[in-house]
Amino acid sequence: MPPFLRSLAAFALLASAGCSLAPFQAEPPPPAPRTSPAGRGPVISEPPPVTSTMPTEPDVQAPPPSVPVPRERPKVAPATLSPASSALVNLSQTQRKKGDLPGAATSLDRALRIEPSNPLLWIEMGRLRMDQRNYAQAEAMGRKALSMAVGDSHTQASAWQLIADSLRARGKNPQAQEALDKARELGGK
Repeated sequence: MPPFLRSLAAFALLASAGCSLAPFQAEPPPPAPRTSPAGRGPVISEPPPVTSTMPTEPDVQAPPPSVPVPRERPKVAPATLSPASSALVNLSQTQRKKGDLPGAATSLDRALRIEPSNPLLWIEMGRLRMDQRNYAQAEAMGRKALSMAVGDSHTQASAWQLIADSLRARGKNPQAQEALDKARELGGK
């Protein structure tokens, strides 16, 4: 590096360092210790009481514990498929009817790449897994759809129906009945 640039860089460094420091100020000397009136040593005083500067919260009365307060979930419009996903689902259903389950899975995988957070696609994939006799995966697909369909009672009912079908196929009838009850409660079949 040429000497001119070195000195310019050093000057810039010193100038920027000097700008970031506060001007020099001498600290005030510490206060001299007070002595007792009898002159027997320093006076020990207690620190002032600490007071909170936080604002106090207003008194809020909670409802009595015997009265349950229902929490309403916001209603959400029913899930719909995009035109591209809808075409792929239709293709998948045609392939399923013809017995081409691997082809149907490929079509649904393509639709899921387009809309990975659409619960209807996960339900459709779960129905395909039921056709493939993969009941545990069908239940998992139903639960995934259920988690994505918060507030959409129609889609939730379809997801619970899928879960009930997968549980029944595995012989878990009490759990299947509970899932079916939830589907009916939400307005399903």
